[in-house]
Amino acid sequence: MVSEEDVWRTAFIIADQYGPEGVDFAARMAQSFEIGGKMEEHRAWASITAKVATLTAEDGEFHRPN
Repeated sequence: MVSEEDVWRTAFIIADQYGPEGVDFAARMAQSFEIGGKMEEHRAWASITAKVATLTAEDGEFHRPN
């Protein structure tokens, strides 16, 4: 099982490296696990996708929360 801390850590790294395009990257990862029948991994990547979207949403730039 993936911890919430791990999910956020992964989302921060993706947002920092890819910016808004990281949402599509994470969504493709989620989809690949869904296709492969790995539902726990799919749920983790779906959560990462949502967090990357949140982190990059304001003005298209990555912002670390205070």
